[in-house]
Amino acid sequence: MMTQMKWLTIALAMILTAGTPLVREQNVSKKGDRKIMGTHRRTPNHLIHEKSPYLLQHAYNPVEWYPSGEVALRRARKENKVIFLSIGYSTCHWCHVMEEESFENEVIAALLNENFICIKVDREERPDLDHIYMAAVQAMTGSGGWPLNVFLTPDLKPFAGGTYFPPEDTPWGRIGMKTLLTRIASLWHEEPERIVKNAETLTQAIRNSQEKGSAGEISVALSEHAYEVIKKVMMTSMEDSVRPPNFPKG
Repeated sequence: MMTQMKWLTIALAMILTAGTPLVREQNVSKKGDRKIMGTHRRTPNHLIHEKSPYLLQHAYNPVEWYPSGEVALRRARKENKVIFLSIGYSTCHWCHVMEEESFENEVIAALLNENFICIKVDREERPDLDHIYMAAVQAMTGSGGWPLNVFLTPDLKPFAGGTYFPPEDTPWGRIGMKTLLTRIASLWHEEPERIVKNAETLTQAIRNSQEKGSAGEISVALSEHAYEVIKKVMMTSMEDSVRPPNFPKG
């Protein structure tokens, strides 16, 4: 646990001090850069003017995707909603699987659109963000890969995440997107102070360690507090006794 929390300390420290914001100017490209087959009946989301082939692949998802930028962040702060950050790349197999299973699923899209501000990032465009949030997810779950899916407070502090999630809970204990989204939305609505307090405590611990000139160590009590939040969000009823398999990267 202490090793994992060290990684989370480093990840959050980078967010606080490295000057790498989740903001950039949105790229504008000509429409028609990529023909989206079978999606002509849908209204495109906010990715439609992006240059990245990966982002354009998601431009007609029913999910209301935003590119990374001030527009999405301003809305998250204004509406006090959790940010769902999803990072992938165009040749990632499991990214395409999750798109087909979850991001094209109308029920899951409705859960995302109602309760979250959804941001899609191409890791080949923003390797800096990929590096930061990969470290955070590895600290929280012990593994990483793509697609990388992270839940953030409106001020960009990660509190839950993972890689591939199936649409439904699996027999071996891997939580599904429907359950995960419902659980996080409920926790944010009922106990937002718990998530915020955890994020603030982690942030303060990082700042204190930086003042000493090193990442330092976070107390065992703090580690356990952070773990309890993650456990409540991420674990299914079966997961305490049955560990899900590790999905391959990419």
